[in-house]
Amino acid sequence: MPDFISLFISEIKKKRPILEELLLKRSLSDKSFVSEFIGKIWNKLSDSYQFTNKPTFAVDASQRTLSFSLGPYLIITQALAIGSNGYEKALVSLEPVWGSIPETQLGLLRDLLMQDLEIRLALQIIKENKAPLILFIDGSLLSRISYLLRYLYSFEDENYKNLAREVLMNTLELINSSKNNVDVISISKSSRNTFLFQILSLDNPEIDKTTPYKPTDSEILSIFTSEPGYTTPLLIGAEMGLGHKQLEIIEKDPDLQNILNNSPAFYTFYIRLMPRDQFLRVDFPANMVGEKSSILSINYFWGKDVNIDQILGVLRENCVNTKIYQTPLYFVDQIVRIKREPDLERYIMILKTEFPGIIELDRSQGRFY
Repeated sequence: MPDFISLFISEIKKKRPILEELLLKRSLSDKSFVSEFIGKIWNKLSDSYQFTNKPTFAVDASQRTLSFSLGPYLIITQALAIGSNGYEKALVSLEPVWGSIPETQLGLLRDLLMQDLEIRLALQIIKENKAPLILFIDGSLLSRISYLLRYLYSFEDENYKNLAREVLMNTLELINSSKNNVDVISISKSSRNTFLFQILSLDNPEIDKTTPYKPTDSEILSIFTSEPGYTTPLLIGAEMGLGHKQLEIIEKDPDLQNILNNSPAFYTFYIRLMPRDQFLRVDFPANMVGEKSSILSINYFWGKDVNIDQILGVLRENCVNTKIYQTPLYFVDQIVRIKREPDLERYIMILKTEFPGIIELDRSQGRFY
């Protein structure tokens, strides 16, 4: 039998310098101006915040992709919305896809179908429940807009291009609902954005040359903070929030320009709710706190004087522990998740009943579906 353990230990020794840099980040921790920068934007959490007891809703989706021996894929997506007032609504999508689709296109399509169901459910919540209300969305809405703009030109199939545009328009409709006393709060439990490093680089260009890679915001914050707290909200839009290529896409589309010129910019901030816990990234439409800038009119600006106490209160109220970081999102995630047993096996059994003698999983999927 091969001795994989010894080989693994040998590989660790060989890669120790890069591992230490990635894990310990000495090139950043030794720079005093980075520490000063974080000190200026890091705020302690108060023991008490004003909290308004509005009905709270959450939306999430789950997905599985089946690969069949005869070639095609089948993407199964299910989404769920729940509310503190007993509201519950579910959607299921079944998308057959030809087997020759490129793997990159398949990955984009999976994401698009998930977003489609989640946003449609979120809009249904708003239509079927009276404002004021709070709506939690899993994942950054600002990042979704950025991805969806790229998706407009990423698909070869015309139907998927049209779907991308429809999902983008629905997402913008959801964001604009914040004008009608709907608090739309999107939460990312992990974020790979590098806003802080980009801003640091503007005043300290030498950091680009002395840092071997662009560290994420969470990486930088974790070096200099460990206690509960949050960053000063960053008002963001345009190139910083959407991306340079996305702005080029918008410039070629007058209808899209018009909608985005009337859509609010976002505030984004990072928060640690418990000592030494991982960071959450929180985004919300800026008009929720009285900011009138549109998403195309602002690149970035520190909202030092913006009052987000009610949002901080909602976040603290719904945090139970490091696992249940936000109660509504945790419960909807647990319920909607497609488990191998019994959920997926039931779906496969139904398919085999409907298509007897035809449905058979690809041999490579036997252990992993």
